[in-house]
Order: sequence, then C-alpha cells, then structure tokens
Amino acid sequence: MQVRSKFLMLGAASVMSLCTALSATAEDAKVKEVTVDVAIDASDDSNVLELYPQLQNDLETAVIERVATADDPEGYIVDVTLQDVSLDGDSLLPDSMEFNQMEGVVAVTSPQTNATPVTRAINLVAMSADGSAPEGYVVIEPSKADFYFALINAFADEVADNLPEYMREAAR
Repeated sequence: MQVRSKFLMLGAASVMSLCTALSATAEDAKVKEVTVDVAIDASDDSNVLELYPQLQNDLETAVIERVATADDPEGYIVDVTLQDVSLDGDSLLPDSMEFNQMEGVVAVTSPQTNATPVTRAINLVAMSADGSAPEGYVVIEPSKADFYFALINAFADEVADNLPEYMREAAR
C-alpha cells in the first residue's frame, strides 16, 4: 500500500472545535473521567496487538491529551473503546504492519440523568491520494510511524471534537 501525504478521515459525526464548545457550555461540559480501552484480541483474528503492543497506551495518551478533566462529581464519564484495526477491512495485518482503518465507539454518561449512555461510532479510514501530484508538488510518503500516529491522533481528535455534542445528548 502506498500512502501519500494526504489522509481522508471519515467520522461518525460532524467535527466541531472542542475549545469553542467547552467555552460556550463551560458549566455543563465538564468531564470527570475518561477511560480508553482497546477491545481487540487474537480470538478476533487480529494480530494488531502483537504488532503494536503499545496501541492501548498510545491511544489513551492521545485521547487524554485532548479531553480536559475536572474533579467534579457532576462531570460526565467518557468511555472510548477501539474495536478494530484493519488494512482494507482485514484485521489480520500483513508483516509490513500496515493498516488504514480504525473502528470504535465513544460512550458518554451524564451524571445528571438516569438515561442510557450516548454511544457513537468512530470510524476512520486513511486513503492514499489518487493519481499523480500536481505540477510543482512533491509527494512525501510518510513512514509507518507517521501513519500510525496520524491514525491514532485522528481517532483521538474525533473523540475530543465531538464530545460536546455527545454530552449535550447525554444530558437529555
């Protein structure tokens, strides 16, 4: 798979700025707890954790860097679960360790209601740029590490960017 410098990420919801949303709804947009789990194992015909044993830690770090928490008993609880990592839909990654899809969910629980947590899918796909580069442009192929962190960070961005909307839904 040849990866060029352009990534196309598809999220489950429209992207909004976390900072703007949090400042606009500061009183009811506090998060008291964030958990991140990678729910993938070898029985799912996946070798991602063999190839990337640090995946759980890297994703957790990326999400926590983006979602501010407060010691507030009225804060929301955010649970992020990565459920699949694949290359073109195949969870058994090749020896080259390449992948271009990540799928998971974010669940937001409001402390102010007894409602079921709001759960939303987060699905990302990275695609190589089609065709040749425009005249005057140089195509730069990222390394495997660049590609890995681009997808990890994009997944964390989707969680953080959409969190205010999820919290509003959970408060209903």
